[in-house]
Parts: sequence; C-alpha cells; structure tokens
Amino acid sequence: MQNQARPLRMIQKLPGLVNDYWQNLWEGKRAGKLVAWCSGASPHQVLMAMDFEVAWPEGYAGLCSAGGFSGDLCQRAETIGYSPDLCSVLRNAIGSTHGTPVSEMQKLPYGGLPKPDLLLCQPYCPGIYKMWKMYSEYFNVPLLVMERGRIHDALTEDVCALLVQDGIDELREIIAYLERLTGRCLDYDRLAQRMALEWEANRVRMEGMEMCRSIPAPMSMFDVFTTIFPFYLHRGTQTAVDYYQELKDEVAERLANNQGSLIGEEKYRLYWDNLPIFYKSQEIIEKFASYGAVPVVAAFPYVFAFLPDLDMKNPLKAAVEYTLLNPANRGLKGRIDFIQELVDGFTIDGLVMQRSRTCLMFNMGQDDITEALVKKTGLPAVVVEGDLCDPRFYSDAEFNGKVDAFMEILAQRG
Repeated sequence: MQNQARPLRMIQKLPGLVNDYWQNLWEGKRAGKLVAWCSGASPHQVLMAMDFEVAWPEGYAGLCSAGGFSGDLCQRAETIGYSPDLCSVLRNAIGSTHGTPVSEMQKLPYGGLPKPDLLLCQPYCPGIYKMWKMYSEYFNVPLLVMERGRIHDALTEDVCALLVQDGIDELREIIAYLERLTGRCLDYDRLAQRMALEWEANRVRMEGMEMCRSIPAPMSMFDVFTTIFPFYLHRGTQTAVDYYQELKDEVAERLANNQGSLIGEEKYRLYWDNLPIFYKSQEIIEKFASYGAVPVVAAFPYVFAFLPDLDMKNPLKAAVEYTLLNPANRGLKGRIDFIQELVDGFTIDGLVMQRSRTCLMFNMGQDDITEALVKKTGLPAVVVEGDLCDPRFYSDAEFNGKVDAFMEILAQRG
C-alpha cells in the first residue's frame, strides 16, 4: 500500500474556531466596537487590551488561499491597476476591498474584512507601508506606524538595546493616541494578561513542533502550517492556549505509540523553506508521502512561535522584543545560522527551498542561504516555485517533476 499522510484529529476543530473569530469580529463591528486592522508584525496586544476588535489582512489572505479564493482576489486587484508582481498577500487584501463591487462583498469568505476605524502598521517587508497608507486614504481613517529596526549581523547588544528602547518610546506614543481616541486609559494588568496568554499559546505550540525531532516525526510541517490559524486569529486568548494544548497532547500520544505522520514508513526527512502554499497543501503533502518523505521542520512557523525571554512584568518591552527579535528579522548570516540549527537538530536528509514568487521578504537572500546550507551540511537541495496566494505562479507539472528528480537523488544517497 502506498504511503499516505495521517490526518490529525485536531484539524477537524479548525473550521469552528475560524468561524467563531469572524462571527465575533463582525458582531463587534455591528455593535459599534472600534475595529483596527493590524499588520502581521505589530503591537496588536495594546489594541486588544483596549477592547478593539482586531483584524489581520495578511491572515485573511492565508484563509482565502486555503479556501481557494485568493487567485480570483489577486486578479481583481490587478483589474484596478495593481501589478501582478506586487505581493500576492497585498493583492488579495486589495481585491477583497475596493477590487470587489459592493454588491458582491457578502460573497467573499466570511463576508470580507469589516471596515476599519483605525490602522496599525509595523512595516516588516517591502510594500506593507504603501498598502496601509493607501488604505488610510481609501477608508479615511487614522494610520499609526511603528518602526522596526533590522537586527543585522554586525549589530551589537548595546545597539539592539537602544532599538528596543526606541520601540518602547514609539509604543508609548501610540498608547497616548489611543487613550485620547477612546477616552480611557490602557489597563496595563490586562495587557500583561493578554500577552501572558499569547506567550503560553506560543510555548505549548512550540513544544508540539519540537516533538518532530523524533523519528518518525509525529506530524509534518504541513500540519503545523494548517494549524497556525487558531493562534493567528485568537491571539492572547485562552481559546488558543486550549487548542494547542490539545494538539500537543495528540502529538504526544502519537509519539508514545511510535506513530508517525505517515501511514507507512518515514524514509526521508525534509526541511521546507519559505511560505506555505495553502491552496496546494494536501496535494503536496501526499506527493511527498508517496515517497515516504516528510517535511519535518521549516523556519516560517518559528516566526509565530518564537520565544524570546519575555518579561511579562514589563509588557511594553515584551511587545517590542516579540517583533524585533524574531528569526525573520535577522541578517543573512543570522538567518543561515538559524536554519542550519533546525536542519542539524531535526536530522534532515534534504532541503526543499520553496520560492514564494511575490514575497520579497522571504525571497531576499534565499539563493545565498541555499548555497550556504548545501555547503555547510552537504545535503542536496531542490528549488521549487510557488506563491502564498497566487496559484498562477505554481505549476503541478513543474513541481512534481522537480520533486521526482529530487527523490531520485535522495534514494541514490541511501
């Protein structure tokens, strides 16, 4: 019998959790609560502590991709003048707002994004600030921007500490504006509580991911990609903590029973680089499974499950460090070193370097990273083309052909 992926029970709970988030978001909007849109990297915890409803356009793009809607939304953005070379996450968001006629808005996944009353952006990649500035003008709402320094390879600890302090100062200015806007003061105890819950969800989620160091791996990185949505949507809530505790328990149960992510033998353990391809996830994992191959680790999930030594008694400092110090915000050497640690620690046989065509942040330096990893580890690598939201940049024939050839190389290595 051909190897197959073994589905996780906890994936069945995802639709309910996702629907709950969108229902609560829209109910809050209709009840008159203020809605803030946040970029993926932003001090969203402050908004939640001040009782804003928070939406993430980047997260919405991931859901649209998983549901098969993102390709159409990307093309809608292009019909009103946006380039197909623009980040597909941004095009997805644009296509779902002023790229879609008002009469069709209710046909969008989850009814689309509710109109924001406020925008909070921490630019972390090319295009993000431009998009948020455009949305500020389009919706005629305030835009708050918080800068994020780059932790490049030559940065000293003293300079890094200065960047953290600059971030705290900026965050205090944002809080002062929010207090004037809402007429109420930030409850710092509530902020610390929300951050503690987010940290706990991160901790439990990472512990489940770390179990994939075992052979066979009890779940694949595509399981990790799929189960990212409860954390992303239910940040800072007990709901997220409970979900990842149950997920961790299921993974631990597999581990105790020596049960891997495959129904069949795990022959090859792979590193997956760059972003998920949500609209093709099931087909891709089954393709790897047919060879007894499992992507057991990727850098992308650590962007959301990264655990610096956060001090919850100083929530502003913790909020700044959470976005400043994560693995995606490092120089080339720092990124190479981080990925090499993962490759060494998870007993990897080969590197699958997925190139998400329109994502400049993850693509920058990827060729250099691939070359360095091959040289340092001696492992073979394959570069496959894809994109997070735009299926026009992905080809089944090309992907399958490259994977077939790559698996032949792994088989010859023994």
